Amino acid sequence: MAYDIVRESVALIEAGRAEPVRSLTRRRRFAAMAVDVSDDVAATMFARRGVGCVHQEIHHLALRDDGWVWLGGGGSSGDERLLADRPAALSGPSLFGPDAPMSSNPRIIAGVGAGGTLDTRGQDEPSDGGRWISRSVIRVSAEVASVEVFDRSLTVPWHGYVLVVWCGDPSDAVARDATGRKLAELRSA
Repeated sequence: MAYDIVRESVALIEAGRAEPVRSLTRRRRFAAMAVDVSDDVAATMFARRGVGCVHQEIHHLALRDDGWVWLGGGGSSGDERLLADRPAALSGPSLFGPDAPMSSNPRIIAGVGAGGTLDTRGQDEPSDGGRWISRSVIRVSAEVASVEVFDRSLTVPWHGYVLVVWCGDPSDAVARDATGRKLAELRSA
């Protein structure tokens, strides 16, 4: 049983945050994980039960006169711990390569995924070529309460995956604890 991407994404955008769900079952085959909105663009993240694994799916949307329109997205296979509470310290893979963001403390904050979608604003060949909508997934440890990026403060969901959407140049991200103290930063490449 698949979910309606647009309907569920719009509901998540309107709610502004995902409610905690720690596992998927035969009856509950998907769960909202995270959302970010920047002006007239949004990204939503869902976990979807697959055969033997859980898939993480991210969708890009743009606001038009008649409401939110799905532009595309991407996904990856994860494991059953995708919806688990975030760990005390991060371990495991993060983005590597010349364009990967650099963490001041990879046990606190790390870039774990990135992508984007071209928005042609519904035109076959826009005169300006369209705009690129970027998104990044940042993983944080349990002590992080919020992530500051693009002059926005994003509350960290229970699972520790923070979704960020933007148009234009990337921005550094700052991990803060519940008192607002800076714990670490993720510098854009």
